[in-house]
Amino acid sequence: MIQRLMETVQLINTNLDTSPASWRDQLPAIRNTIVSFEITDSVPEEERRNWQLPLISVFQRVAFADADNGVIQDLADWCLRQLVTLLQIYPDNVDILTRKWLCIYIYPLPLIIIVIGRNWLLRAQKALSSIARTERNSFSSDTSNFRLLSSTTRGLVEAEQRLHQAIYIEARGLLLPATDYLQRAVYVATEQGVITGHLLSMVSKVSAHSSSR
Repeated sequence: MIQRLMETVQLINTNLDTSPASWRDQLPAIRNTIVSFEITDSVPEEERRNWQLPLISVFQRVAFADADNGVIQDLADWCLRQLVTLLQIYPDNVDILTRKWLCIYIYPLPLIIIVIGRNWLLRAQKALSSIARTERNSFSSDTSNFRLLSSTTRGLVEAEQRLHQAIYIEARGLLLPATDYLQRAVYVATEQGVITGHLLSMVSKVSAHSSSR
């Protein structure tokens, strides 16, 4: 059963690689799985983890395939639940993808903690995209105004006011747990001597988003 399930997961991942827009076609098979499957482990077991994390990571890839326009909420929530369960079992797990099988399923995310952080980060993507459009339109409006000093002053006031709008509050609320998990990942990876530039770059970008919103 597990072998057949992972063959399906591998097929989904391959389809996404060759045709990213096909993610909608993958939803029926994924939903058939999550409706009856929850990780209920309470003790570490390497053999089970070796297929659990790839499965979740591929499903999460589908959950956030169109993150600019929103997440597939039931699937995103399912992934987060499974990841939190795994994190309780493997609290300091670092896996730098040395296993050949893992590379088949997961883009280079070395930690369970990072996959959780990415879940929260991608939840914020729709709000961040909306904010980016608003600020881009505001900037275009301001720069087209010949009274540059007055326009700039007004822009600063409007930017301060926007920080209290619901979309900004939503983005900050989602970015905070993303930052917390990714910073924890940096600490764990540093302690174990496996820190990567990819991880540092990701945390830096998320922290910048959090502080600017």
